[in-house]
Amino acid sequence: MVAVKPGRLAAGYATGAAVVGFVLAGVGALATVLGGLGLLGVTVGSVRGRATLVTVGSLGQFGAVVTGGVTGAGAPQLVGAGAAVVVAWTVGRTATELRATLDETAATHRLETTHAAGTTAIALAAAGIAVAPTVVSVEATPVGVGLLLVGSICLTAALALAPDESM
Repeated sequence: MVAVKPGRLAAGYATGAAVVGFVLAGVGALATVLGGLGLLGVTVGSVRGRATLVTVGSLGQFGAVVTGGVTGAGAPQLVGAGAAVVVAWTVGRTATELRATLDETAATHRLETTHAAGTTAIALAAAGIAVAPTVVSVEATPVGVGLLLVGSICLTAALALAPDESM
């Protein structure tokens, strides 16, 4: 097996996910420009090991998703684009962290593959749950909306309180 530098596989996967997000979100001129710049940021950041550039690129792609929603793209298309952007950001950040912390001889192929597959599976499951009400006739209940709000607050609090060891 040919030795691959740590983070290369994840960088390639992040770029692929960013391309999917770009294609799904680029429905208008502004969304296409934002998505293209975001794609460039994610690609260059994950290949060169610049975590900030990966994050800024992902924000650009998220802006493309929002702009696509404003210009009238369908819900399944936007949910798919959003899931792809999340995968691109997560896997791209992993690529940068592996490049920064491990030497070039470290074997990270299985780690990168497992992380990318797991992230994709979770994003697809979340996207499926988000799109399911548009396919299946389900009415929103106040209890369901309340539980979704409480879950969002708990997730936000957990992310805010989690220590960020990369800085």
